[in-house]
Amino acid sequence: MDRQLLEPSRMDGELTHRYDSAGRPVALLPARCKLGRHTLGHSRFRAVVRDGEVHISCLACATDNASWRLAVTTPAPDSAELSDERYFELRAQRALTAVGGDGA
Repeated sequence: MDRQLLEPSRMDGELTHRYDSAGRPVALLPARCKLGRHTLGHSRFRAVVRDGEVHISCLACATDNASWRLAVTTPAPDSAELSDERYFELRAQRALTAVGGDGA
């Protein structure tokens, strides 16, 4: 049996949020797929919040490696929007790790 199939993927970071003009929290989802190939505002994606995590899948990539896995540390907001700048650092860190850097 392939052990890799049994182990959950590593957490990519924490879900971030901002507050709107009425003081309500708005979740900020990554604007690009985890691989950086697709803009999620133009491609189809799925975001599921469950068990203290949000999983954001790029349907154009059609691979588990393209799914963001973010920890939810606050109650889930009622609304969300896409934000490229909040997750740029996580994508850059992932790219460094992929080419053999230490990711730090």
